Amino acid sequence: MTTSKTMRAAVLKSYNGLLTVEERDIPTPRSGELLIKIAASPINPSDVMFTYGMYGIRKPLPAIPGFEASGVVVAVGAGVDPGRLGQRVACFAGTDDGSWAEYMRVPATNTFPVADHVSDEQASMMLVNPLTARALVDMVEGQHAFVQTAAASALGKMIQRLASERGLATINIVRRGEAVAELQALGAEHVLNSHDANFEETFRDLAKSLNARLCFDAVAGELTGRLLHLMPRGSRMIVYGGLSMQPVTIGLDDLIFRHKQVEGFWLSTWMPTLSPAHLQSIWQEEQTHIGGTFKTDVRARYPIDQIAEALAEYSAHMSGGKVLITP
Repeated sequence: MTTSKTMRAAVLKSYNGLLTVEERDIPTPRSGELLIKIAASPINPSDVMFTYGMYGIRKPLPAIPGFEASGVVVAVGAGVDPGRLGQRVACFAGTDDGSWAEYMRVPATNTFPVADHVSDEQASMMLVNPLTARALVDMVEGQHAFVQTAAASALGKMIQRLASERGLATINIVRRGEAVAELQALGAEHVLNSHDANFEETFRDLAKSLNARLCFDAVAGELTGRLLHLMPRGSRMIVYGGLSMQPVTIGLDDLIFRHKQVEGFWLSTWMPTLSPAHLQSIWQEEQTHIGGTFKTDVRARYPIDQIAEALAEYSAHMSGGKVLITP
C-alpha cells in the first residue's frame, strides 16, 4: 500500500464537460476489490460523452471520469488473493470513481493480468476498443462485406485489420483527406471521404456491388440516415457511438418501405453475455496480437494537471492516435 494518503484527480462537478484537478483521499479497497496505481488511461469517445451527461450511465457528482486504464495492484480488499499485490493489470472502472486519477478502486473481476511484453500504454487501451472490434466484426458472420464510419479512429483501424484477417471487404468512411492515405497504408481497399463531391454516388454503387448491407456507425447525426438511405434494400445500421453529439435521423421510407433497420450496440451489455473464462481467453489472445491487430498509436500524453489541454487536443481531432492521461 502507498504511504501517501492523497492523490491528484480530474474531477467533474457538473455534466458540462469541464473538469478541475483536485487533491482527493486515496480510496481503500473494500471486500472483493483492488486498489490500482494508475500508469496510463486513454481518452475515449465514451469518456467525453460521459462528461456531458450523454453516456448510458451517470454517476453522482462530483465524480472522477475515465472508463479504462492500466496500472499496478498496490492494495487488496478482503477476499482477494494477496498474491495479486504488485501485479500489472488492465482494468475497467467500477461504479465508483474512474481512472483519470493517480489511484482507482475497482472490483477484482474488472481486472486483467498484463503480459510482460505488453507496455503500460498499450495495456491501458486493450479493453474498450479491442473488445468492441471483436464484438462488431463477429456480427458480420455470414456476409462478405460491411461499412464502417469513423474508420480512421483507433477502433476503426482495429476493425479494418480484423476484417482483413477474416477475408471481409470493408467500406471505410472518413471525413478527412489525410485519413484516406492512413487507411490505405494499412491495406484498406475501399476508403471514401464523406466530404467529396461524388461521395454519395460512389458509396451507393460500391455498397451495391459488394452487397454491403451492414454498417457500424460511430458518428450518428445526419450521417446515419444518409448512409442507410444509400445502402441496399434490407440493410442494417448498428450505431455504437455518437461522435457528432447529434441525434440520429432516419427517413421513414427506409424504415417502412425498404425494410431497413437501425439498432444500437453497447459494450457494457455485450460483455455480460460472455462467461468469465471466455472473456479471459479473448484477453489472452489480444495480448498475443498487441503489435498487430490490436495495436493503438499514441499521439499525445498529458499529466492529470493538464486534463483540460488533453481533452481539447482529443476533441479537436479524434483520429490519428490516442491521447493518454499519464499520472
